[in-house]
Amino acid sequence: MQWKTSRYTHVYAAGERRIAFNSLSLDVYEITARDEELLDRFRAPASVRDAPAGELKELMEGQLIVPAEADAPGRAVARLNGLRTAQYRKGGGRYRSIRLALTERCNMACSYCFQQQMYPDLQPRMSEEVLEQTLDWFTGQAGGSSVSVQYFGGEPLLEWDRLQQGDAYLQQARAEGRVFAYQQIMTTNGTLMTQSRAEWLVSHGFELAFSFDGPPDINDRLRTYKNGRGTYENAARGLRRWIEAGGTSSLLMTASSTNLHQLPGIVRWFVEESDLNPEVIGLNSPQPTSEGWETGGAELAAVVFDIWNYLDSKGISFHGPGTFIPGTIRSSVPNSDNCVTGEVDDPDGEAWPIYVSADGRRSMCLVHHQDKRVEIATGTDAQKTGLQWHKSQDGVADCDVCPASQLCGGPCTVERILWGGRLNEDRCGFMREMTRLVLTHA
Repeated sequence: MQWKTSRYTHVYAAGERRIAFNSLSLDVYEITARDEELLDRFRAPASVRDAPAGELKELMEGQLIVPAEADAPGRAVARLNGLRTAQYRKGGGRYRSIRLALTERCNMACSYCFQQQMYPDLQPRMSEEVLEQTLDWFTGQAGGSSVSVQYFGGEPLLEWDRLQQGDAYLQQARAEGRVFAYQQIMTTNGTLMTQSRAEWLVSHGFELAFSFDGPPDINDRLRTYKNGRGTYENAARGLRRWIEAGGTSSLLMTASSTNLHQLPGIVRWFVEESDLNPEVIGLNSPQPTSEGWETGGAELAAVVFDIWNYLDSKGISFHGPGTFIPGTIRSSVPNSDNCVTGEVDDPDGEAWPIYVSADGRRSMCLVHHQDKRVEIATGTDAQKTGLQWHKSQDGVADCDVCPASQLCGGPCTVERILWGGRLNEDRCGFMREMTRLVLTHA
């Protein structure tokens, strides 16, 4: 019998250490220089007689070296497709995470805000009726499970009455058994936070993230009021009120091509020099365009990993693109539907997020929600539409031997549309580099 190194075996150098990664099973091994030599020797099919007895045993047990006849291509993509099919048969199609755009209005005029670019003139506000109808549908289709509601904008604190209405509705839904539990999340610029609002939000279990771009000189250049005045002091005051009321200091930042390499230094400033005492720092995932990611791929991975290591050394939680990778490797359960990643705590992969605009339109994409190709047409069944879409998203054949194939899940809904079903080097480069960095980190 001929044996060969599996097409899913990837070897990484980590100083004096060598790491072998089976990208199909997600198993990780620390190997010797001799093991690496054998893996190189068996890149082409060979007889085990070509190696000393016993030296191949562990490599074979880890499926790093396999029978040549069994090393057929397509198994990684087939595994992802099989998992998707099993999930849908189990009852997929429910939405358990919803992003509600309470308003497209904002009291600020940030230079890079994609929401304001989408709504330069008409800036709708969600009515009481639309909010109630939306939550009635959302809680009704959730199947008695736990759900997550994110209030979005514009600036959601401009719609204080709608926030209170949403909270009251969710309390009622839980009391009536329509949902088992709920999480309420909000991203805010912080400038409209009063002490009484902070106390109410804390007492009702809200989780808040405050948007900042850096120290006052950087923040006030990018995040301004409509009259051009900087917002840092008012935003910081709002966050301090939240902290005083018992809330967690959580900052959210956005990466762009202009600030990418400044981000590690900015994060260090927040931790070491500001008085905001962050306990959590988040970095928004890149916004996909028809050309790729504005931030690039491998460069973004290096920045994310730098920030991640630094914050870990300080005992501060970090949430950013790619930070789910260690958990996926530990669980050995592939990420088969990227649209879910980081949006809803659903280990079975049966649920997807949904976006509802201020005027009640529903979309399968949380970002490019105005694209008609991801919008759920009025009067159609949102569950059937979502199920049909996600079932049709078979893996891309070129992903098969990528080290990150089982971690990445492939392009998301809108990326497939923007890139015509092709892969994009920004996304691929990011996932490959993040995988390497995670695997070789001591």
